[in-house]
Amino acid sequence: MRWLRGWAPALRMARREALRSRGRSTLVIAMIGLPVAMMSFVAASYDMHQLTPVEELTRQAGQYDAVVEWVADGPVSQPPLGGGYSSTGAMRQSPPTAAELLAVLPAGSTVSQVAEGGVDVFTPDGIGGVSARGADLADPRLRGYVELLSGVAPARADEVALNEGLADRLGVGPGGKIRTANPDYTYTVTAVVEFPTSLRDTVLFRPGVLPAPTDWLVDTPSPVLWADVQRLNERGLVVRSRAVALDPPVVPADDTITSTSEVEEVALGAIMVVLIMLEVVLLAGPAFAVGARRRSRDLALVAAAGGTPAHLRRIVLADGVVLGLGAAVAAVGLGIGTAVLALPLFEQYLVHARAGGVRVFPAAQAGVVLLAVGAGLAAAMVPAFTAARQSVVTVLAGRRGVTRSRKRWITLGTVLAVGGTVIAVAGAGLRGTTAIMAGVVLGELGLVLLTPSLVGLIARAGRWLPLAPRIALRDTARNRGSAAPAISAVMAAVAGAVALGAFVGSDEQQRFDSYEPQMPIGSVLVRQDAPDTAPPPDLARVRDAVHQALPGARTHELLSPVCAEPAQGRGCALNLDMPPAARCPSWNYPTKEIVHRAAIEDPRCALDNGTGTVQFAVVDDAAALDAISDAPAADLAQARQTLAAGGLVVADPRYVSGGMATVIVTDWQEQTTEQAQRDPVDRQPVTVPATVLPAGSLSAAFAVATPAVIKRLGLGVRRDMVLASVGHVASAGETERLNAAVHAVGGDLRVEVESGAQYVEEPMVWILGVVAALVALGAAGIATGLAAADGRADLATLGAVGASPRVRRLLSLSQSGVISGLGAVLGVLAGLGTTAVLIAATNAGGDHLIYGDAPMRLVLPWDSITIVLVVPLVAMAGAGLLTRSRLPIERRL
Repeated sequence: MRWLRGWAPALRMARREALRSRGRSTLVIAMIGLPVAMMSFVAASYDMHQLTPVEELTRQAGQYDAVVEWVADGPVSQPPLGGGYSSTGAMRQSPPTAAELLAVLPAGSTVSQVAEGGVDVFTPDGIGGVSARGADLADPRLRGYVELLSGVAPARADEVALNEGLADRLGVGPGGKIRTANPDYTYTVTAVVEFPTSLRDTVLFRPGVLPAPTDWLVDTPSPVLWADVQRLNERGLVVRSRAVALDPPVVPADDTITSTSEVEEVALGAIMVVLIMLEVVLLAGPAFAVGARRRSRDLALVAAAGGTPAHLRRIVLADGVVLGLGAAVAAVGLGIGTAVLALPLFEQYLVHARAGGVRVFPAAQAGVVLLAVGAGLAAAMVPAFTAARQSVVTVLAGRRGVTRSRKRWITLGTVLAVGGTVIAVAGAGLRGTTAIMAGVVLGELGLVLLTPSLVGLIARAGRWLPLAPRIALRDTARNRGSAAPAISAVMAAVAGAVALGAFVGSDEQQRFDSYEPQMPIGSVLVRQDAPDTAPPPDLARVRDAVHQALPGARTHELLSPVCAEPAQGRGCALNLDMPPAARCPSWNYPTKEIVHRAAIEDPRCALDNGTGTVQFAVVDDAAALDAISDAPAADLAQARQTLAAGGLVVADPRYVSGGMATVIVTDWQEQTTEQAQRDPVDRQPVTVPATVLPAGSLSAAFAVATPAVIKRLGLGVRRDMVLASVGHVASAGETERLNAAVHAVGGDLRVEVESGAQYVEEPMVWILGVVAALVALGAAGIATGLAAADGRADLATLGAVGASPRVRRLLSLSQSGVISGLGAVLGVLAGLGTTAVLIAATNAGGDHLIYGDAPMRLVLPWDSITIVLVVPLVAMAGAGLLTRSRLPIERRL
């Protein structure tokens, strides 16, 4: 109580000061409240979409008592909620029947099937794939699994229901018709439905119509308790029970799998909170310094009247408590309100599923309030200790002392910056996300501590500048306690945005550089997806279909190697045998670490698929090479000569030695109910002439042969592919039209479009750039206001010696430019430096060598850099326009 009585006067003074300085108070509340409101919004949105076990089971089973899967022929072990299982016996090979399930379930039980898969439907543009489910919509026990919005439940096998998205896309409703492909059938739409688990385009069939894996829903006379679940586990069934979800049993926790990941998630969450709070403290700190500077005379009078340094600290810290609490209340209200208003948009466009309900996560909201108050206290901490150490005589005389950076802070900042870099590099080498983030945080803290010294160093350059920027640099160096946090806030925000933008862009560029097209860009391949015994398609009609959907396309027919005497269950495969000298020795090494090291040290280990099956394309017209490969004309001429001489054209030079390649034919037999699967049998190797096209130019196949070569190998050929050179990447509409045209031909044909590597621009990079720009503008505005408050006496002196009113505008403009410009430049350099270190560490790991990817290279995020570098100009323009040009006239004692 005595402690509270000591704080009561300080809190009253803080409340009065907050009401008197409404503009500054609003600014501080906004600076603290906006990041905290974001956390409140995330917490509420997460809680709304985090389903409880009962809610999740209801969406899987409706009002049924349990969902069961018969997975093994022997006992299984499962957790109470059914999230995974283990079994030491043989897995079940055939799906159970309803009679088999009812035989092991309690007497009086009933079962129902639900299925989930996909289906191709005719759209206004052609044919497109959509999700599909099978269930009895008329079953009232499926309430919660599916909801009827309009119409009546399908009653016959030729009736379906659509969800709203698919109904709008196809332009049909109850009473309309839809047509599916493979099989080609027309269904009558009787209802519009909604599946809470997925709002994506979905069609609902009657049970048994959709050929897809099914789940069994069980309705029992009495609840399925944990003892019942364990009894069914003995028979090989995995059970998710509603009764168990409502009252889960206490079982020993298995920490061997989840403990590491859970610790990682908690650590990452804590680090992200620390980063956000650091940014809040750096942003709000200068604003508290403004208040402390404005009240410096009042605080000096308190000290002159007998107030102790503890009293002065308490008065300033009380500002942090009051404004932090105000920010907390505003932030929680804003975050929860925004989460509720944005809920329909999140459901429809982000999560694509319905939320569990309107919830606010009270525990997290309480934590948000504590974080806001803590951030206010932390932001007021430095101004509080600075005010407690100020000289009463100096303040009452209207003078200010000289600020110097203490060596211990410089040393600590250097240690943290270097140590953080080392930890981040080590974390990148060990694939430790937590270590990387911890290193980034430590490095950022080190840069924050070094900023005041850097400001003082840069201020020495002011002697060569005109009057206004010279005064601005001098004031920034003299008021480092308030200017440095603002510069650090700009630097931290810009560094984070640039670093993440650069790393995301570099990662996307690596994916782009590593992409290996299967055909020349813009090509379309129509191939038959059928066993060797199936009759070949009518390629003349296929070519007509391609020309109909893609006018101007140049088409070529390709052949596939097949068994000479196709038989049901029999298969043949062609392999290229790699010469021993070209093989990676690590393929025989026992551990992953040895393989990893060998891949870095030995260029022969650039790929891990050297002994796999090679894809062959057979051409009877050498002109088809122009469509398969984009190699230079001279190389294509040499390839044609090799094909004419009965040889092969290959893409990988490791398979060719002395102008020859070795081909092995493998025969295999599928398992049948009467006999077990036979081991593959390799025929005698055959050596043929071979030539290699330049790297990356042979895309459609790894090897090209003629029918004569295939027959020499003892195989046959089947004409079952059409390759079309379109000249551009087919659009989604053109692809759907081609699907429809090819479907009309029949013969189990599949369309493949080579779109090439697509560089996907991450919107998060733009968002981070805009956020960094707003932070930089806010910090520059705060620091400029502080500089204006501190520099009133200097401005009066300038007016007294004849300076024009325009000098005030130039001075404010220069002060804003120093804060935002210095922070932006340091942030860009720090962000790019961090990314360069992480990329170097990632490349040193050697994963790209193992998987044959291109090394990651630094890609400058020009979008983010441009945004943040424009900020100083905007901040300077705003300061120049909003600052009054009339110089103050003050009396000084």
